[in-house]
Amino acid sequence: MIKNSIRKTAQVGALFLVFAGVISCENNFTDIETGVISNTKFSTGQIELDLKISTINIESIVADNIGLPILQNNARLNVDYWLGVYKNKHAKTIKAGFVSQLRLPSGLKTSEVIKDGDTIYNLDKVVLKLPYTATSLGANSSGVVTYRLDSILGNSLAETTIEVYRNPTFLNTLNPANPAKRNSYASNFDYKETELLSEAKGFSYIPMANKDTIFKFDRIDRSIDVNSTDFVKDTLKVLNNTNVPVPFLAIPLDLDKMKTSFWDKFNDPEFSSSQEFQNYFRGIILKAKGEDGTLVPFNLSPTSQASVDFLYSKTIIKDNKVDNVVKESYSFSFLGIQNSIYEVDNVVPTPANSFIVQGTAGIKAKIEILGVNLLTLKEDDPFLVYADKDVDNNNYLDLKELASIKDVANNELGFLINDADITFMVNNTLSSDADILPQRLYLYKSEDKGNNVVRSTHISDSYRETASFSGVLSKTDDDVPEKYTFKITDYVSDLLDGSSTEFTPLVLKVFNTTDNPLITGFLNENVLEYNWNPRSVVLFDENSDKKAKLKISYTKKKE
Repeated sequence: MIKNSIRKTAQVGALFLVFAGVISCENNFTDIETGVISNTKFSTGQIELDLKISTINIESIVADNIGLPILQNNARLNVDYWLGVYKNKHAKTIKAGFVSQLRLPSGLKTSEVIKDGDTIYNLDKVVLKLPYTATSLGANSSGVVTYRLDSILGNSLAETTIEVYRNPTFLNTLNPANPAKRNSYASNFDYKETELLSEAKGFSYIPMANKDTIFKFDRIDRSIDVNSTDFVKDTLKVLNNTNVPVPFLAIPLDLDKMKTSFWDKFNDPEFSSSQEFQNYFRGIILKAKGEDGTLVPFNLSPTSQASVDFLYSKTIIKDNKVDNVVKESYSFSFLGIQNSIYEVDNVVPTPANSFIVQGTAGIKAKIEILGVNLLTLKEDDPFLVYADKDVDNNNYLDLKELASIKDVANNELGFLINDADITFMVNNTLSSDADILPQRLYLYKSEDKGNNVVRSTHISDSYRETASFSGVLSKTDDDVPEKYTFKITDYVSDLLDGSSTEFTPLVLKVFNTTDNPLITGFLNENVLEYNWNPRSVVLFDENSDKKAKLKISYTKKKE
């Protein structure tokens, strides 16, 4: 009853409990509510609580698509699978790749007999193609549709080296050690790949939106002689649903290896069913090499057209002469179990009076609320009268000590909370480009259960007050990145009025889509361990002039 009354007051007058009192009856609260609105019995003020910030190194994260939450409409989440190198002197260097199973297409054959002749199949090229995430800018003056590549990170002038391997590890949705449990793959899982499938000469590229709408390659010209060794230029395109070419990454694979592993075995038992195929060819691995380059996101969903394409020619022979040459392809699309791979450099120099937050297998920050610093309060500050509540004698009134303060003599409320905001200022000297920073951070609770077990749960404001919880990057009028702010009024109120006793540290991380506690349509109290957002930001710590802090605005009954 008391709790509901307080919540109602918060909606009317935005007032929450800071120093939880004991309410003897409904009328007492009504008097207070009237006094707040008329502002004749109450005064308002603000107080800052100091924080302690420490870095949490992320060794790995859950990186597979096996346990991803199902959305309300039973749809699957769109996952960004990053490929490339992202070198940032104020964050970990990331070399990102991924592994994916392939779908076995139907109708595979390499020979055909026709009436009064023969058809000869020849494999010309094998290409791994990955459509970019791109935005159409419309047609130019020549009528050609142009594009902008989205979310590209890193050095756009440096070539990125990519290697493609055959995956030797059988990917299983069930845990081999305990088949009753769901399997999971970490971002640093060792697949022990050894067989290189990309061409021996290597493959490097610089992503270019309008150049990469066409892949040019050599194909043997069999229009006159099926045994010809002459080449002719040909092209490969990826078309959208309006038959307009879109930009894509094309990686040529070793023709001899792919012919031996695939083409020559299409009629063998390994290609007789999806189960046989998945056991024979366990997937494909893409890895980035080198120390610099670009980091590019790809969508591997069934509708993305990501695939390994076998481009071949059918030469139709009649009367011992070439009658026609038909160019076709078999596409092994990316499907099934897909896992991200993040290779990171764990040595990151931390700038003075700052800390770093980075997504994927990057860096999080532990946020401890020290409390009201008694040594920095002015002589007339009303909080000084509660100095005796500093039971651990550290000159701070922490949240647990604040919760113990009650107006026992009058059995009434002492203080009411209007707002509780925790703010992290961006070090925009080091993180100056808002476009490449995380557009949102996330704050949650972290409770150490012992035995290396940590329970991560959502702050109540994230699902009770979704519109105001935020964590979104704020910028100045000149688009300079400024700060990230979280409104945690419910969280603080629950601790101080006794509704919650979880006085645990908070954790700050780069926001991922899976951090939405209501993503499935139902509340999931636990924070999921996924993160495919590699962006990073440098923030000022608790020792800076622009220090991170928790600010509480309150209403106090006048003496």
